This record gives sequence, structure tokens and C-alpha cells, in this order.
Amino acid sequence: MQTEHSASSSKGELQTPWARARKTRHEAQEARLGDLPGGSRGVNSGRLWRWKRDGQIRRFLVECRTNEKPTTRSYRIEYDEFQQIRQEAAMVPPGLLPAMQIDILDLKLMVIDLDVFIDREERLIYLEAQLEALQAKELR
Repeated sequence: MQTEHSASSSKGELQTPWARARKTRHEAQEARLGDLPGGSRGVNSGRLWRWKRDGQIRRFLVECRTNEKPTTRSYRIEYDEFQQIRQEAAMVPPGLLPAMQIDILDLKLMVIDLDVFIDREERLIYLEAQLEALQAKELR
């Protein structure tokens, strides 16, 4: 008979409360994704093939990646994997954009297509200029 203290962490066996409370880096990363403004965590992320990616942030379908080993200082992005995320994002109504959220040690990165970044940055600059013009009108 296994006691709570001697149980391993494999499925179907008892776990200590502190083992249950400890999340892997990837699980914590997915939870953080869901807590971001406009973010939502993917249902059954990583469990079933039909559940697309780890979650969404507004108009982005996001795949989370991290290095579980604290000594690893890099992450390689594969062309085919990003293209697969792009295809899956396009199939999610109303059509999402692909993104990868990558954690390397304490560095947290968001990887998106350069054209998408430029379009969004230009739109932001335009909207800021419009806001400044409206604020200037109010001051007159």
C-alpha cells in the first residue's frame, strides 16, 4: 500500500500536496497566457490533437514553448512548426494570426510574423496621432 508521501507523480497514483501544487514551467506559462488581457488558455491544451495550440491572445493563436532545463539558454523555432501554427490559426473563426510565446530562463518573448508586427505598429502610431489631435482640439 502506498502512502501519500511515497507516491510517485505518475497518473493514477497518489501525490503529495506539494507535488500537486508544483507546476511545470510549461503549465505556468500556459496559465500566464490565460491571465493576460484578452488571453484565454486552450481547453485540453496538449492533450488532444483537435484542441488547437495553447491558447489565444486577442487575434493571435499562441503556441507556448519553454525550456524545462534551467541551464538551457536558447530555443530553436522550426519553419514547418510556425507554418503549421499559421494554418491552424487561419482555420479558427474568424481567422487568427499565428504566434509563439517562448520563455528562456527569465526572458519572455512573443514571436509573430514581421508583416503583422509592422501593420500593427503603423496602426498604433496612426491611432495615437488621432488621439493627440482630438486632445489638442479639446484644449482649444
